[in-house]
Parts: sequence; structure tokens; C-alpha cells
Amino acid sequence: MRRLLVLLGLLAWTLPAFAGEFELPTLRGTETFVPVVPVKAPRWSGLYAGGQIGYNNVAVDGAGATQPLVADMLRVLALESEQHVSQWTVLGRGETRSISYGGFLGYNVGWESVILGIEASWYKLGGTIDLPGNPLSRVVAAGCCTYAVTLNGNSSLAINGYGTIKTRAGWEVGNFLPYATIGMAVGQASYTKSATASGTQTDSNNNVVPFSFSEGENKTGSWIYGVALGAGVDFMVMPNVFLRAEYEYVAFLTFANYKVTMNSARAGIGFKF
Repeated sequence: MRRLLVLLGLLAWTLPAFAGEFELPTLRGTETFVPVVPVKAPRWSGLYAGGQIGYNNVAVDGAGATQPLVADMLRVLALESEQHVSQWTVLGRGETRSISYGGFLGYNVGWESVILGIEASWYKLGGTIDLPGNPLSRVVAAGCCTYAVTLNGNSSLAINGYGTIKTRAGWEVGNFLPYATIGMAVGQASYTKSATASGTQTDSNNNVVPFSFSEGENKTGSWIYGVALGAGVDFMVMPNVFLRAEYEYVAFLTFANYKVTMNSARAGIGFKF
């Protein structure tokens, strides 16, 4: 009997120890699932640069190009002061299409999906526009005389190159960045023009006196200024490399009595630093 009590005491002492070593796992609820957040598309913020090649259409309106020439050469005659021969239109419109090439440098700042920036560019152009001459003949009275006048003009013009400084506003859509631009354009133009006024002067005694006046002007590398509007899209093909397609319209301020507008379509490649 005494041995049985000793055995029961030993069992009572060892069972709690075994129970501590073999704890049953605590039942828990399902752990919270954390989804994998997709990697955000490449950011556009920072400095970038690149090169472009384009197709340009340059249109020139030379209707008033001969006006200062004619006004100067007839300035002492009643023919000009009364009949305003300098305002006769003897030059028409012309245009040329050519390939352009150049580069751009810019900086972007991003707020969420909105991308704002500033960009400078310069492009080299080719092609010369020859404006068609339309001789105009009239018989007019001025002062004491009657004039039979023929006015003629010639002109050619080339935009050697131009650049822009513009602001950009875009909206990031994945790897795409569609954008719009507005800014200032500056270019260099070369032109030549001439005008000739010829005919006869008949006074009240029917004395006929022939006359001919000519004047010309040539300029190379004349600076011109205007406004530039555009739209395009950049596409990020690598973390620091993007492709570009864009359209741009430039309207230059009237210079030397020429009005010049330009439409450009370009494609290019850029590098983000």
C-alpha cells in the first residue's frame, strides 16, 4: 500500500512537466492578406535631353513686302502721296516643305500624375521660298500729270533655323506622357527683295516723259520672333529612355513686311537624367 502511494505521488509530480512541454497550438484567426502593390510607372521628373527629326511646311505672305521699297523710291512724287503706289500688291504667297533636325533640353516637375516643365529647342531648316511676282499696271492722275505706271516686284526668303522656349503641361498615363506646349519662338531668316516702278508721265501740254525707279534689299541672318503652340506624347521605353512624337505651329511676328507661319511634325528620342 505504501509503495502504491509513492508511485501515485511521482506520477502527479511529472505529469504537469510533460503537459508544459507538449502544449497544444493556440487556434488563431486567418492572417490579414497584404496585396502586392504594382510598381509605379517611371517618373518623368528631372532633367532630360534628346534629338529630333521633322517635316516642316513654311508659308510666306509677301503681299506687303515691296511697300517700304516703293514708298522710299517714290517719296518725292505726287504719284506716291496721292495714289499710294507703294500699297499696290505685286507679290503673292509661297511655301516650301523641308526636313528639319535639331535637339531639345528640358526639366520636368511632377505632382501625382500632373507633369509640368520647361523646354528649350533649336532646329535647322532648309529650303527657299520664291514669291510669285504679279506686275500691276494702272493709269492714274497725280498733281499736274497723268501717269501710266507698271509696278513689279521679286522676292525670295529662307528660314535658316529657329528655336523655342516653352512651358509644358502633361498627364502621366502609365509609360505615356501626353502633353501640350506654349511659348516663344526665335529664328533666323535671310531674304532678298526688289521693286521696280516704270512708265510715262504726261503733263498738261502732252509732254511725255518716261521714268523708271528700282530699289532692293538683302538681309542674311535677320533675327525674327513669334509664338509657338504644340502637342505631343512621350513614351518611356526604358527607365531613362523615351520616344517622342509631336506637332508644333509657329507664327512669327511680321518682319520686313513678311508674314511667316510654320507647321512641323517631328519624331525623336530623349534621355532622362
